[in-house]
Amino acid sequence: MNSTVSRFFGFAFLLFPLAIAHLQAISRPGGYTAKDETGSETVGPTNGWLIIHGGGAVTNEIRERFVALAGGPQANFVVIPTALSDNEIDVDNLRQSFQNEYDVKHVAVLHTRDRAQANSAGFVESLRHASGVWVTGGRQWRLVDAYLGTAVEREIKALVARGGVVGGGSAGATIQGSFLVRGAPGNAGNPNGDNTIMISPGHETGFGLLPNSAIDQHVNTRGRRADLGAVISAHPELLGIGIDESAAIVVHRDSFFVVGGQVVIHDGKQHRGASYYLLSSGQAFNLTTRSTIDQRTQDFPLTLTVTAATRSQAKSGVKTVGEGILESKDGAHRPMQFKMECEVNLYSLEQNPYPARLDGSHKFNILARPIDSDRLSEHACRY
Repeated sequence: MNSTVSRFFGFAFLLFPLAIAHLQAISRPGGYTAKDETGSETVGPTNGWLIIHGGGAVTNEIRERFVALAGGPQANFVVIPTALSDNEIDVDNLRQSFQNEYDVKHVAVLHTRDRAQANSAGFVESLRHASGVWVTGGRQWRLVDAYLGTAVEREIKALVARGGVVGGGSAGATIQGSFLVRGAPGNAGNPNGDNTIMISPGHETGFGLLPNSAIDQHVNTRGRRADLGAVISAHPELLGIGIDESAAIVVHRDSFFVVGGQVVIHDGKQHRGASYYLLSSGQAFNLTTRSTIDQRTQDFPLTLTVTAATRSQAKSGVKTVGEGILESKDGAHRPMQFKMECEVNLYSLEQNPYPARLDGSHKFNILARPIDSDRLSEHACRY
């Protein structure tokens, strides 16, 4: 055997284990692998953000966080309505509605069912210049059929990698996971597909913006709290996240926090006889350890619940003027209702309690997250 042939077979021998590993990976259902290409576990974007919304109405807080994380109202935004059926998609109306509802100016609507077009450079040009993408609700299998493995998926991931934000509700939430649930496609007899089927062979892979995750939506209104249990039993490496309507999680790096409702966590363990447990608005979750984050609020014995809020720009930043209820966590004191002013964005959700403590006459401090941050910080209020 000459030296050239010997070198060839030596090189092939070194590559053989890699080839086997690749074949094993793609032979798993839907091409799903337990880890992403960097070998990391379930973690969010290093630079960018994900807003994963449970469907239904999008609250002021979620809209404002999405716009702020994209860089503000002057940023470039893309709306992807492809999860909707053809007769639900009116491009001009969608563009105008998004501009009005989110108070932004530069909006492109990206839609096709042609995978060749989804792979073309011209079609994805708007994504290259955008810093915010919103994926609408509908049926997630339509997003898979149109975009999985195409330039659209790659440019969405590139947007996140450079620090942008991807948001989406309902189908636009589920597609952000790596394992696609409720993906049974339509047919002649049922053009919308069957979204009661949790695992549908051939439609088990999402975009994987949040690796090693399966994401469900409309949890509270459709009685879906336990539904991810079967998925996690079949794929114990996954983290199951179910999100109530109008609620969302905001994901960045190794954690997320909950906005405006409740989130169901399925981690393959039993929790007081159930296969899941709940996180409430304001709580945070560590994706690396898969555990609730202790936010160290022992020094804040009170909670503020906002009942009305008007936000405005002040020299020191955003100021909130409104009404609220201050009450002790242990119930030892009667709740106090008052008018207030706080040096941070607050929202009248009535289900988003802020840890609080008194700080002198007619003053108190609260813990809250500014709209462009995932970190709790202390802010001054007056009443």
